Amino acid sequence: MSNTTRGIILHNTNYSETSLVVKIYTEQHGLGSYIVSGVRAKNSRFKSNIFQPLSLVELVASNKPGQSMKRISEIQLAPPFSGIPGDIIKSSIAIFLAEVIYRSIREEEPNPTLFGFLHNSIQILDLSHENCSRFHIYFMIRFSRHLGFFPHGDCITGQSIFNLEEGYFTSNQPVHDRFLDKKHASQLFQLMHSSFDNYRDIHLNPTDAKALLKAMVTYFEIHHTHGNPIRSHMVLEEVLG
Repeated sequence: MSNTTRGIILHNTNYSETSLVVKIYTEQHGLGSYIVSGVRAKNSRFKSNIFQPLSLVELVASNKPGQSMKRISEIQLAPPFSGIPGDIIKSSIAIFLAEVIYRSIREEEPNPTLFGFLHNSIQILDLSHENCSRFHIYFMIRFSRHLGFFPHGDCITGQSIFNLEEGYFTSNQPVHDRFLDKKHASQLFQLMHSSFDNYRDIHLNPTDAKALLKAMVTYFEIHHTHGNPIRSHMVLEEVLG
């Protein structure tokens, strides 16, 4: 039995000389492992760009109960990217976000709300004509809401810090060093109450952006990636400068 679903490419590994195992987050079945045969062969009917991180696809695959790895019979970009492939900043952000999503999602059940958020966010990144150099930070904040550990509490400008371990704003500095100082806590709070339309209005210099990115990576690692470190942000920092 096969069915058709939309999906988001998150990760792939070689499987035999010509095939791949691809991790795809799908609209109908959640996260799954899929075998794509012959994709690395000379005359493959599958184009390699389909399996780039964060690609949006439509696929036809086997769907047998209890099947650990499903086999893809058809797959196509849906829609193809127009902005990400030729933009080094967007493509670096895409690689980073694919890792964040891959490390964060463990669901093998459908979650239409989460899938819709991810699918729409990726299209916003691809189609945006604005500066996207802070997109990943704002995305992670929004993503944390869907995953159940959105920062909470009120931030009093100039008084509150953000405790990464506890996930709340407070005026009491903790004994550990995993917190955001007052300036960056205020910027985080502003981003929390922004939208994809206006988050760019919050001024972040490169030092601020690095501090917030480091904090969000730590925040995800503490609360959701189950001990799996997120590594690609180091490359992203080099690209963004």
